[in-house]
Amino acid sequence: MHILIAGGSGFLGSYLADHLAENGIDVTLLTRKPKKQQAKNHIKIVYWDGKVLRLPPIDKAIDAVINLCGESIAQWWTPSAKKNIRDSRIIPSKTLVNWCRTTEKKPKTFIQISGIDFYQLDSEQCTESDACGDTFLAKLSKDWEETTNPLQNTPTRLIIARLAPVLAKTHPPLLPLLLATRCFLGSIAGSGEQYFSWIHHQDFTTIMQRMLQDSQYQGIYNVCAPHPIPYKTFMETLADVCKRPLWLKIPDWILKKLLGDMSSLILDSRNVLPHKLLAQDYAFQYPEIHQALTQITEKK
Repeated sequence: MHILIAGGSGFLGSYLADHLAENGIDVTLLTRKPKKQQAKNHIKIVYWDGKVLRLPPIDKAIDAVINLCGESIAQWWTPSAKKNIRDSRIIPSKTLVNWCRTTEKKPKTFIQISGIDFYQLDSEQCTESDACGDTFLAKLSKDWEETTNPLQNTPTRLIIARLAPVLAKTHPPLLPLLLATRCFLGSIAGSGEQYFSWIHHQDFTTIMQRMLQDSQYQGIYNVCAPHPIPYKTFMETLADVCKRPLWLKIPDWILKKLLGDMSSLILDSRNVLPHKLLAQDYAFQYPEIHQALTQITEKK
């Protein structure tokens, strides 16, 4: 197979490209920052501004496209930042979709990454059939997903992957929490009762490969572990595997004062279930948080 990954210099793109290449799959990475990527077997790096897509001559046709484009949402949500967050998703996505529709040999599969913030988040469980919320991230996710509408009813198989926070010790959201916990500064944000949905990085890459290779996968999927947990439980588990105490609490009013709208990333409850993945018998490598955090934090 030959896979085109847009947004390849980011954390998820790098992990996914390496995983696919290690399994003998050819990858072309589209990135604004080609110098961040090292040349490796099965991986070709191509500069892309996110606006006009002109691929250099390639030996093998593109079998599938994975769209990971988008600035990090972990930044101050000023009006200009919100615009950049939105534009960095919507504009490249429209360009990729248009390329898929007009290129001579059309890709068999298009995977659009979205987020679990799509839903009206509260303490109730959310599955793929639940409605869109009304927050900034929910509206962004909806608009982002709708850029793929022109691929409906075409030969290209369309998958919308609503992704939970991906846990890896080298990147947020886990990295700052891990560092703070190891320095005896781990804390519970707000009440701690808000739910936290998550996925181990190895399950993320395995699921993406399965979606590429198995034509039964189609439509919308929540890409998250099957056991979301209260934020308090998550931090207690992290403290336990790090063998550190957990003694700090940060009231929600302080977080709202410091972070403004961005505090919703920490304080909103995300109780999201991967109903369709389970229905298609995907066996999670890391379904439980203690097991996942133990593997991630162990020394190698």
